[in-house]
Amino acid sequence: MFDQELLDKYISGGLTDVFGWGLDTGLAQVFSHIDEFQRNKGITGPLVEIGVQDGRVLILLALLAREGERAIGIDIFENQGENLDFSGGNTSVERVLSNIKLHAPNSDVELIKSNSFRIPRSDLDKLENFRIMHVDGGHYLEVVMNDLEIAQRTIGAGGVIVMDDFWHSGFPEVQEAVHKYFFTSPIIRAAPFMVGRNKLFLASHEIRSDLKAYIFERMPANMQKQVRVLGYDAFTIDPQW
Repeated sequence: MFDQELLDKYISGGLTDVFGWGLDTGLAQVFSHIDEFQRNKGITGPLVEIGVQDGRVLILLALLAREGERAIGIDIFENQGENLDFSGGNTSVERVLSNIKLHAPNSDVELIKSNSFRIPRSDLDKLENFRIMHVDGGHYLEVVMNDLEIAQRTIGAGGVIVMDDFWHSGFPEVQEAVHKYFFTSPIIRAAPFMVGRNKLFLASHEIRSDLKAYIFERMPANMQKQVRVLGYDAFTIDPQW
C-alpha cells in the first residue's frame, strides 16, 4: 500500500539508516521524478533491483510501488563466495527484511536469492514488463552484460533501466560492458536519456524523449548540460559549476 508520508520520510533522510551506496536524497528525488512521469502516463509494472546489498535502493522502489505492484530484489545475499569482484559487501536476507520492515512495512516485496546468471525461469517471468530496474550486481564485464540483457529483454513499454557505477573508476568494466552491449546486441529496447551521479539512465523508446524533457525541466540550471551518450541525446545531472 502506497504511503506518501513513509516515502517522504525515507527520501528526506531515512535512507541513510540503511547501509549501502548508490542512493542519496538527490538521487531519490530523481527516481521520484521518473515515478511521477510514469504514473501520469499510466505506466505500471514491477520495480526491480539486481544487487540489493542491505536494501537502500530496493526500499525506495518498494515505497514507490502502487496497488498491484511489487518490488523485487535479486541478490546472492549470504552466498558471498560468488561475489567474484568483491563489490558491495556482506549482507543477508534477514538484514534486508529487517530494513524493509522498518522503512516500508506496508510494501509488497519479494527477495530472490540467486546469482543473476542462474535466475530460475519462473522468477525471470516475474520481472516481465517492469517499469523501473536498478542494476547494481557484479561488476565484471560478463556479469554486467548479462544483467543488462535481462533488463533489456524484460523491460515494459514506458520502463526505465538505471545502471549503477557507470562512472566508477574502481569498476571500469561496467562502462565497457554497456558500450559492448550497445555495439553488439540486436535488442535495444531502452536507450540513454540521462547520466550523472555515477549512473546511466536508459528509457524505453516509447517515452525516452518525453521523459528526458520532463526531468530536464525539473533539474537546477547547473544540472542541465546537454550531452551525447552512445549516440543518443541526453543530459547530465552532475553539477557543472
